[in-house]
Amino acid sequence: MHYYRPQSLDEALTLLAQGIPLAGGTLITPKRREVAAVVDLQSLGLDSLRIEAGFVHAGAMLRLQALVDGPAQIVPQALAAACRLEAGANLRRMATLGGTIFGAEGRSPVACALLALGADGISAPENVAISIDRLLDRRPTWPPDALLTEIRWMSDTRLAFESVGRSPADRPIVCVAVGRDAAGWRVSLGGTGERPVLVAGAQAALSSGDLAAAGEAARATYAATDDAWASGEYRSEVAAVLTRRLAGEVMS
Repeated sequence: MHYYRPQSLDEALTLLAQGIPLAGGTLITPKRREVAAVVDLQSLGLDSLRIEAGFVHAGAMLRLQALVDGPAQIVPQALAAACRLEAGANLRRMATLGGTIFGAEGRSPVACALLALGADGISAPENVAISIDRLLDRRPTWPPDALLTEIRWMSDTRLAFESVGRSPADRPIVCVAVGRDAAGWRVSLGGTGERPVLVAGAQAALSSGDLAAAGEAARATYAATDDAWASGEYRSEVAAVLTRRLAGEVMS
């Protein structure tokens, strides 16, 4: 395996033609024998966490543990809780926020929380924003010469998160996140499938204060989600209950 460690973002973007990005290594390490070259991103300074111009800016190389330990005025407690569920403490000290997004499947608490936050990813070299919702869908066709550098969300966003699993520390069978900011409401569901999803119809229901309708929208979204972990009937019922509960918390 060839190893490159660029000292600037421009150098890293050039080297992407020769290797794949290396962040925390939690995704690449199990497949290291299949990888010809890596571009180590740890010298690029992409691990900052700050509030600027009404947004929280989190570098794509920020470790999940840094979000768990981050100041409450920057990191919502619900996002920190999602990070704790994403992986154990040792892996959280290695895994990065950007790597977690690209490796997320349906049971990812962090991806679920970011959807409800209305977070965007910023990519180089274009320096354009793409919603996490779109980014999750675009992962298979992500340009090999582009690099996710930052994730941002509005600093005044209220967020609530809860999950149900086999044990309190287990990856969720169902997780729900509810977010609210100046752009409106968002409800996201995780626990199955290829990625967490946003609940269609939840924003309109919660904008009118109809918790029951939001719960029913969540129920319909997860009605056909039978898998080895749970039935769709169970998931849809839990999703409806948690949506109503969390929306009530955010609303109060």
